Amino acid sequence: MNKLEEAESKIRFADYLLQMSEPEFLPGVTKHILEAANKAVSVNFGLEGTTNVSHILINKKLAEGSKEEREFSGTYLALWKLATNPQPTKEEVTKALSRVKTFTQYVKIKRET
Repeated sequence: MNKLEEAESKIRFADYLLQMSEPEFLPGVTKHILEAANKAVSVNFGLEGTTNVSHILINKKLAEGSKEEREFSGTYLALWKLATNPQPTKEEVTKALSRVKTFTQYVKIKRET
């Protein structure tokens, strides 16, 4: 399974947990979303063999990229902050999941062309 498939799997699992509507699942859902975002970003920038890259540097690279990458840059940094919140709201997590889904789809399409 490549990293993009792993990201999609994390998104599906996060979506499933979010549908359970259990507030105690939200921190875990957020971590799955962050892991999916990290995998999608890794594939987008060809960092698949790299293990540790600063999220600040990645965010800077996103901000300098294409329209889709620039739009995702704010979400990416906010997602890191959300992952440290012990009590995220369902609305915040749902919005983050939607944006990571969109970015992962962008990376998949970009990779296929």
